[in-house]
Amino acid sequence: MTVKIDVKGPIISDGNSAFYEYFNLPYTSPSVINDELSGQTADVELIINSNGGDVYAASDIWTSLKSYSGKITAKIYGMAASAASVIAMGADTLEMSPTARMMIHNSSTYGEGDHNDLEKISEVLKGTDKSIAQAYMSKTGKSEEEILNIMAQTTFYTADEALEAGLIDSVINFDGEATDEAPLFANSDAEMIPQNVIDKFTTAVLDSDKKVPVSDDLVKNIADAVAKRLKNVDTHKPKNEQVNIDPFVF
Repeated sequence: MTVKIDVKGPIISDGNSAFYEYFNLPYTSPSVINDELSGQTADVELIINSNGGDVYAASDIWTSLKSYSGKITAKIYGMAASAASVIAMGADTLEMSPTARMMIHNSSTYGEGDHNDLEKISEVLKGTDKSIAQAYMSKTGKSEEEILNIMAQTTFYTADEALEAGLIDSVINFDGEATDEAPLFANSDAEMIPQNVIDKFTTAVLDSDKKVPVSDDLVKNIADAVAKRLKNVDTHKPKNEQVNIDPFVF
């Protein structure tokens, strides 16, 4: 029997899962995958459609997939961007719908401080990029320099382009029927909820010791913050007003 696992919604840390569950939002976290794999030896089929998210959560999941004793086949149905593309690299066999897309790019985060602080953040990001590049290198056989150059360009792939680059093993064949190419996404915004919103909500609502009711104002503030984040934030532009509120987004 094949175990089927969905990798959909943003890739998040386990610590933020309660927030997403409270609002019934789709997400994938390390524990979601690890719980499915625990005690299993059967073949696994991953269905991937995600714009990415937390780089360390993706690394955790990739490592779990690579350590699994059974065979893992991943199928990209929609988008495998950023952190989701790293997860896809953990499969033994990776297939992609002819209408799907894959995108890989550099990691990013927020920060503030003097030039020493910002230089340190830059060095951490460079190291993170080199770590994540290992996943693509192990799949494609390309050098670190080649992969880092592809990441730096924020590269989008069609299924055929991903196959040519060695990122996937095959394009899913739907009996030879013609299919239209999926539209190009503007960027890799993983639609993650801002960390400060999650922290505020957790303190006010999810902390059992507080017993604070969910007021209309709290819900409105959360909704406004989420809407602003999802509609107005470009992860490739400076965020001078943001102060260390998010994890490393990939």
